Amino acid sequence: MGTETARSVHGRVDRPILYRWGAWCARRAWRVIAVWALVIVGAGLLVPKFTDSLTGSSLKVDGSDSARVETLLTEKFASPVSEDAVVVFDSTRHTADAPAYRAAVGAAVAALRDQEGVLDIADPYGADDPTLFSEDRRTLLVPVGLGGGERDRQDTVPRIQDTLDDVAADGEGVDVMLTGSSALNAAVVEQQDKDLARAESIGLPIALLVLLAAFGTLVAACLPLLLGVVALVTSFGALGAVSGVVSFDVFSQAVVTMLGLALGIDYCLFAVTRMREELAARKGDVPAAVGATMATAGKAVLFSGCTVIISVAGLLVVRAPVFRTMALGVMIAVAAMLAVATTLLPAVLGLLGPRIDKLAVPGMKRSVRTTDVSRSGWARWTKVVMRRPVLVGGLTSVVLLLAILPAAQLKLGFDVGASAVSDAPAGRGYELVADKFVPGAATPLQIVLDKPAGALDDADLAALEQLTERLRDNDDVAEVQSVTDVLRQQTGGVDAAGLRTLMEAAKQDGEGLGRLIATDGRTTALAVLPREAADSDASVDLVHWIRDTAVPDTVGERDGTSAFVGGLSAQTVDISEEVSRATPLVLALVLGLSFILLLLAFRSLLLPLSAIVMNLVSVGAAFGLLTLVFQEGHGASLLDFTSGGFIQAYLPLLTFVILFGLSMDYEVFLISRMKEEWGHSRDNTRAVTEGVAHTAKVITAAATIMMVIFAAFMITKVVEVKQMGFALAVAVLVDATLIRVVLVPALMRLLGSSNWWLPGWLDRVLPRVELTEGSAPPPDDAPARDEAAGRPREEPAARG
Repeated sequence: MGTETARSVHGRVDRPILYRWGAWCARRAWRVIAVWALVIVGAGLLVPKFTDSLTGSSLKVDGSDSARVETLLTEKFASPVSEDAVVVFDSTRHTADAPAYRAAVGAAVAALRDQEGVLDIADPYGADDPTLFSEDRRTLLVPVGLGGGERDRQDTVPRIQDTLDDVAADGEGVDVMLTGSSALNAAVVEQQDKDLARAESIGLPIALLVLLAAFGTLVAACLPLLLGVVALVTSFGALGAVSGVVSFDVFSQAVVTMLGLALGIDYCLFAVTRMREELAARKGDVPAAVGATMATAGKAVLFSGCTVIISVAGLLVVRAPVFRTMALGVMIAVAAMLAVATTLLPAVLGLLGPRIDKLAVPGMKRSVRTTDVSRSGWARWTKVVMRRPVLVGGLTSVVLLLAILPAAQLKLGFDVGASAVSDAPAGRGYELVADKFVPGAATPLQIVLDKPAGALDDADLAALEQLTERLRDNDDVAEVQSVTDVLRQQTGGVDAAGLRTLMEAAKQDGEGLGRLIATDGRTTALAVLPREAADSDASVDLVHWIRDTAVPDTVGERDGTSAFVGGLSAQTVDISEEVSRATPLVLALVLGLSFILLLLAFRSLLLPLSAIVMNLVSVGAAFGLLTLVFQEGHGASLLDFTSGGFIQAYLPLLTFVILFGLSMDYEVFLISRMKEEWGHSRDNTRAVTEGVAHTAKVITAAATIMMVIFAAFMITKVVEVKQMGFALAVAVLVDATLIRVVLVPALMRLLGSSNWWLPGWLDRVLPRVELTEGSAPPPDDAPARDEAAGRPREEPAARG
């Protein structure tokens, strides 16, 4: 079957399935809309379940040292503390020795001992530890041991802070704040909810203005916006349905919101644009126009959405829940958008029909009636590019190369988010710890020595003491807590017999070693307080030194004993190494699967390859500018952030797969329209020119909407959301301007008819699923319209 529709043995036109589906939805519009009304109501009820289940950014890597530490601490110790946090007391009126201050501390300690999720807390006045008091004695730290998994701890910390707020309210000028990894994460979740609402309130009205400029009528402009919101609600509802078994990172909410609005609006925008063309060509035959829209733009939407899903699915090979849940969330969201675009959209288009052009904006009526773009500015621009492909393409390539170069210096790190929540108790407490104590006190490292073969013996304890002293000698370590210190204080020596005696005594009085030694005597833990913050280079270097030097030099490989380093800084190291390990595999999967899908879509060997290269160029340019701005700090004051000298650890890989899918979005729409023209004329220059002329306006409008929505997220306080919004906005800007309407036409002009070449043997074995295969039948007056436009209508050449 060629590009024209085939006829069956009965003589009737065999229309493609999407044509028939679109026409069916148009004829039964009210039924489809009624079903979707029920779906939207159900999704709306599930949205709170999704938002309430969000957790903070998790850096856990399955099988890593830091993950092993958390497992051992939870499973093997009598006090299964999985996180060390601190309660910070601070007063401008009293010192820690004042009765009112001591009363507030006592009330808080007593209240937290009965709090669910708090496994360990001690009275600082009885601990006789001067390091818990600031130099001016106005700030006091109370270490708190929290139990449970990440989600459990983040559910616990708001209740703890509420209890502390009650204590502070009853006291006299003493502020009480819980801080630590989970407390900061919970505060970031709350802050991001506020930021997302603000970003949406800015992005959506501006998107409406862009749509009004693109369509010229209020009805046509509001339709993509309305269905984009429906797609977003449906996506959140679907995520809510699975949130009982999957914990979604708070960052996934931001990503799904950005993509849900941008892709949902874009998909509907492409379809509405094609619908208006088909209505004009088919003299108001609404079902036929909807069917033709689905057979062309609708099929392009399906391929585009599938490409995004395939790209994001590459993240499933990364051994970190943050990537896997993010991938799952985006895949579910894109699937929901495709469901809206292929069912609800054709029904609404069928219901509206010609009324889609109602309520024209004054002064823009001409844009409503105009459908011939052969003499448009985009057509003239493309002809310029086609006449000078080497000059135009070369200059563009130089600009893009300059944008890509900074990406070679990209450095990964992790920002705990304290600056984003500086007004919240967790953020204020974190800043007080950093200012008056050592920043690492809020997020200590944990070193766990595990000996499966038997209880720790004299040699093991000697090695442990040697490791403890080696750590204390490091200038980046403020304090080390070890069971060997307790042994020397209680028994005068460090040996296995003394440890057994001490453990027996601890069992009888119920106090002592639950945090330092496992009940079977085979595992011990050390708490290490770095002098610098958990997200600093110094703390990251400290983790590397402990793992690569301190542990091998002291503990080594003895009787199967293993040492693992955990804590927030260790998690940063582990996820950075996992990203480095998984990146080549993700790239191979994404590029390979995308090539296969585009090969099926375009039935060309060079077009998929050039599309992948173009996408890599746009992604590289986005990474280069991201590095220049957020890592090097250029423009930091304009965007209201302080550069940490790195990019958030999990951001580049996540951004790559999303950007690759988004870039392919425009490629599919552009090349599919070129393919249609090529099928009619077999003239490469004409196909490229007509393809750009027909799609450039709508691609520009779609790109503008995406940029507006993505840029709106740059106003957020959470650094990874700000970085993601910037990267996506810049990539879309580069892709829709320099790539799609400059570099792609220039390259296709140089390649000529080779663009469309496919070996005969491969053409015969590939399934017939290309975008223009079996396209919607032309209207009866198609030959006349072609001749009126000065284009003799040609039958396509037979397939080789």
